[in-house]
Amino acid sequence: MNDRIDRLVSRTQGRGPRIGIVSMYDVENNAVRILAGTLRHAGHHVAEIYFKDWISNHLDPAKDVELDSLIKVIKEEQLDVVCISIRASAYYNAARILTEHIHETLDLAVLWGGMHPTLVGSTCVQDADMVLQGEGELALLEFANRLLSGDQLYETGNMMFQLGEDGVRKNKLRPLIENLDTLQYRDYTTHDHKYFIWGKNISKGDPMHGDPVFQMMGSRGCIYKCSYCYNSTYKRDVYPGQKWFRVRSPASMVEEIKQARAHWGFKRIRFDDEVFNFQADWLDDFCERYPRDVGLPFEVFIEPKLVNEDRMTRLRDAGLVNVYMGVQSSERVTGHLYDRRVKNNTIGDIANLFHKLGIKGHFQLIFDDPVSTDEDKAKLFDMISQFPHPFDLYLFSMTVFPGSELNHKLIESGLISEYDIEGTATKTFYQHRINLEFPRPVEDTFWIALTQLLSKPFVPRAALKPLSKSKFLKKHPWPIIQAAHAANYVKMGTTAASMAVNGEMTKTLLRRWMSFDRVITT
Repeated sequence: MNDRIDRLVSRTQGRGPRIGIVSMYDVENNAVRILAGTLRHAGHHVAEIYFKDWISNHLDPAKDVELDSLIKVIKEEQLDVVCISIRASAYYNAARILTEHIHETLDLAVLWGGMHPTLVGSTCVQDADMVLQGEGELALLEFANRLLSGDQLYETGNMMFQLGEDGVRKNKLRPLIENLDTLQYRDYTTHDHKYFIWGKNISKGDPMHGDPVFQMMGSRGCIYKCSYCYNSTYKRDVYPGQKWFRVRSPASMVEEIKQARAHWGFKRIRFDDEVFNFQADWLDDFCERYPRDVGLPFEVFIEPKLVNEDRMTRLRDAGLVNVYMGVQSSERVTGHLYDRRVKNNTIGDIANLFHKLGIKGHFQLIFDDPVSTDEDKAKLFDMISQFPHPFDLYLFSMTVFPGSELNHKLIESGLISEYDIEGTATKTFYQHRINLEFPRPVEDTFWIALTQLLSKPFVPRAALKPLSKSKFLKKHPWPIIQAAHAANYVKMGTTAASMAVNGEMTKTLLRRWMSFDRVITT
């Protein structure tokens, strides 16, 4: 058996566990907040520990002083078990470092949960004492209740247990939660059991307070099967045959916003759903309730196939100001590699619709894939060059997650190796959003720099079109790269100034983005 787990059981029976939940490099972490809210509502003691923050393309390993601060918080809270949220596979090694330090220093049991442990739990349970797979709210609550009652902890659903010489015990997954309205809201209250660890500093309170944007989700899952996304793997391999896409009621969403506003004076709402819900009755309710009961500007993520003028007009009238939409790549590559089949002219029509309605489009592109030809890159450039200003471009470097359809496609075709898959790789740490200094083929850098210039209204498009035909610049793109850098600095400066005037520039945003040695393309 596992001595750390056995000590945990004997120590907590009758009084209940003191549980710590750690978010690594992510102060927004929705999972940590809803898990904490669920446990607190049931009367359990929970400490939220936000260990470092996300920095654009610069996630450095935990320092000794930060690891010591983590131990200090665990001791201060007198925690019995530490749960680590691993939201993406790139954070696997970071979780190992934290776990080893907790084991060596305090010999406490450590539980891992999140996307990565769900997909590769058999690997993760070799490092952690326990792994929670799949949706965690009810499973973690069951875990805490069993510790309190002393009732067969090893039978907890969704859990894997490391049993030493006895191997591993893996329990069945609970069914998906069908009615999301039954869940507790995320905990944004301010109290002494929330910590933010950064460098030498340990601060108490919620690290999100003061941010101008409140991020929330009104759904779980996705109706699409994009090859690069965790959702397709969850739907196919983890919860086959179950309804993966589920939606909260607008009443529930509005009530959570109202409760959060009692603690935090944010100015905008960003609905971080994979795709914003467009079911007719739901949309009717939302477009009536949201402007009446909330009235703040909001932003959504959508998929091109769901866009039409009636829906977007209604959302605009309800307060929609920004839309984030994946374009990804050229029509051929997007369909062939990413399983997203949308015509170029459809994307162009959508960009024009956003402009007509006064909604700002934020279009997401993926570069650094192994299949795009020069023709593909030219077609993507030509498509974007037709978009009316204003709009933003979000340029990402292709990242491959374990178990994804993209993983299978590229491995089977011999275009990548296992060392290119996140978990082993950590590309997310240094090239999530594209930086022009990253080593890549010069022609790729040429197209990236040229494409990102398209989103700058002060850059004349008439000059960019002939540059895209230059064979010399494709092989010697230094002038285009410098122009792109200059345009990025100008845009960063004007954006920062505008946010400062509007009271939206915070220390968190400065820490994350304002670094001239890793300026991203926009």
